Amino acid sequence: MGEGNGQATPRECFVIAPIGPEGSEIRRRSDQILKHVIRPVVEARGFRAVRGDEIERAGLITSQVLDRIIQNDLVIADLTDQNANVFYELAVRHALRKPFVQLMAKDQQLPFDVQGMRTILVDHTDLDSVHTAKEQLGRAIDSISGDADIVTPMSVALTLQDLRGSSSPHETGLSQIIETLPQMMDLLQDLHRHMGTGSPVDVPDDDDHRRLRGLVESLADRGGVTQQDLTGLLGGGASVRFERWVQHLVQRVGHSDNRRPD
Repeated sequence: MGEGNGQATPRECFVIAPIGPEGSEIRRRSDQILKHVIRPVVEARGFRAVRGDEIERAGLITSQVLDRIIQNDLVIADLTDQNANVFYELAVRHALRKPFVQLMAKDQQLPFDVQGMRTILVDHTDLDSVHTAKEQLGRAIDSISGDADIVTPMSVALTLQDLRGSSSPHETGLSQIIETLPQMMDLLQDLHRHMGTGSPVDVPDDDDHRRLRGLVESLADRGGVTQQDLTGLLGGGASVRFERWVQHLVQRVGHSDNRRPD
């Protein structure tokens, strides 16, 4: 609580972003993303957003940045232009498995290492895109609040190591499922780009897409895909048909979880 005013002290959200020199186009974009996308969303949820260049304390700036990456309640990383410092700092947060959200310029592609991670795409020159990005950012923050398990490429690799070394056939099989998830998520993204509007459970005519849908539904029923995995596919320009199908799968996974004994 704040001192004597009865108001809660805001939690801190550290923003990792390419900043660039004063007056540069990189700085201008970063400032606009911070002002018009990030701050309104995080402040509405009780956070105070701070970017690296806004740290006021004297001392070694790298140490202060890492301190915030380690200690802050939330980190938002802007992966635009694949800035080396941004990726280094994001890797630290990934290793800690603490809450973070990734975003990037809409016209750019994610590098291979983080292609499987949910990333919000935004065109800061398009008001509709900004509005959509704010909605997606809000949902992302809401979904990782509390005791949510944070999954990163590093945590998946460590989990796979443990499962591969297990003597349990079930855990060995689970490791094989986990290893296929990145490729499956890539195929899902390809699927939603090719799907038009229609029934939420209709299958496309293409045999490959039909087989893929069957695989995803089978994994969902067997517990190989979580509700969080599936909801991460929503938004980002997905068609109505694709979103309805994913929501249908989320319900199936939820029903399966409820049927499993504790």
